[in-house]
Amino acid sequence: MRKASEKPLLALIETSKVDDPLFTVPATTEHDVTQKTPQRDAAFMAAVAMIRAAGYRVSKRKIPKNRKPKDRVGPTFVAQFSDGEVTRMSVFTSLAKLDVDRGLRLSQAAYEARARRRFGGSLRSVLPPIVRARFEQDGKTLASYDEQACSGSGA
Repeated sequence: MRKASEKPLLALIETSKVDDPLFTVPATTEHDVTQKTPQRDAAFMAAVAMIRAAGYRVSKRKIPKNRKPKDRVGPTFVAQFSDGEVTRMSVFTSLAKLDVDRGLRLSQAAYEARARRRFGGSLRSVLPPIVRARFEQDGKTLASYDEQACSGSGA
């Protein structure tokens, strides 16, 4: 609750010089707006003081020092199955140690989901083997695997 002595912002503006018909706003140029001057800083601080006196909070937006962009994704695992089907899955893994097993499992799950959608819920009992696979990021191949590496990695 505000005290009776505190005036809301509208009341402050109404009683200020702005409502005075003889008050004129000085013309500003682009130079005045972009340059920090003592007059501009003093006017800004006076405006902040007026807003605080009206009971409003004034604070700066806090930006974390080490923020990460939201559009970052991990490397993409591209797998080609023996029937010609290709899956592309983004994999949450370290660039230093690429997780092939995770990429294989995600690709097989994507293949199964496509097959279920395509064939109305019926699914073959055995998935076709993955012939080729690779990790890529931003158009660059990070690592590539042949059929033996894909079948022998435990998936």
